[in-house]
Amino acid sequence: MADKWIKTIIAILMILASVAWASSQARAENRWGFGTDIGFLADTLDDEVFTLSFQADYFLDSHFSLGPQLLISPGSDLTQITFAGIARYYIPLGAVNIIPFGGLGFVYADLERGRVDNDDVSYTFPFGATAAFQVNRTVSLASTLIFTFQDLDVDHRLNSDNFNIGLLFGFRFQP
Repeated sequence: MADKWIKTIIAILMILASVAWASSQARAENRWGFGTDIGFLADTLDDEVFTLSFQADYFLDSHFSLGPQLLISPGSDLTQITFAGIARYYIPLGAVNIIPFGGLGFVYADLERGRVDNDDVSYTFPFGATAAFQVNRTVSLASTLIFTFQDLDVDHRLNSDNFNIGLLFGFRFQP
């Protein structure tokens, strides 16, 4: 159990370091945007779990961006890490941007049930939409509804885990 938390803490520290480095690079080019969310994923191997989301967006124009997204879900006996490349399209509606997105990536799940430790890696297809309320020109408050399809095969699971639904709240920082 302690080993799982150490791995999770190391992963979070690596993410924060990479975001700090990327933000210094983004100031020079001013084409990068960043976001972070907190929320939950439902219908995972361990039912509902707390999740953190980190994403970066490289803006090809003012309405279209490409970039990575990382979802970290450190549950009680489940650790699930999802990494995907995401395309986003920004639809401005006054002070709110509606941002549909979709992508392709990989998911790693580690489920510990007593002495049984099962893990699996699978593809994932995340898609959904974000509503981002512009606080000022570069900062937004965001709410994201995310759906993910994957094919995890872990023994002794509680339910079928081919589909997750998540609700996340956070911030977006745009160039």
